[in-house]
Amino acid sequence: MIERLTVLLILALLAVLIYAVLRRWQVSRARRTAISDPLVHGLRPGVPAILYFSSPTCAPCHTQQRPALQRLLAELGDRVQVIEVNALEQRDVADRWGVLSVPTTVVLDWQGRPRAVNNGVTGPDTLRRQLQQG
Repeated sequence: MIERLTVLLILALLAVLIYAVLRRWQVSRARRTAISDPLVHGLRPGVPAILYFSSPTCAPCHTQQRPALQRLLAELGDRVQVIEVNALEQRDVADRWGVLSVPTTVVLDWQGRPRAVNNGVTGPDTLRRQLQQG
């Protein structure tokens, strides 16, 4: 019994470590990409942004993430910009940003620097907090 718990504990710790390394890699890759990506150069200067990677076949993108972004836009208006990228049609863009699944949101500060990468559905409260931190 103790051996089984030890194995489970080790596996859980490995999973947490892998997750942390993956998150750090994604933010690092996003920072390198933001420097030269034409997508960022098209943003309004001085206004934070959210890059929203989705696909036409992604149910959570349409039923959860998009409504969360619409609520955030309704609240913040022109103080934030949201750029939606179809990860299937623009695979090169998704690859450059290190997108592994959809929905993925990348929060950029007012200077266009990535501050957070969110894999999966992210609520408006979390996105608002991430925007304020940048």
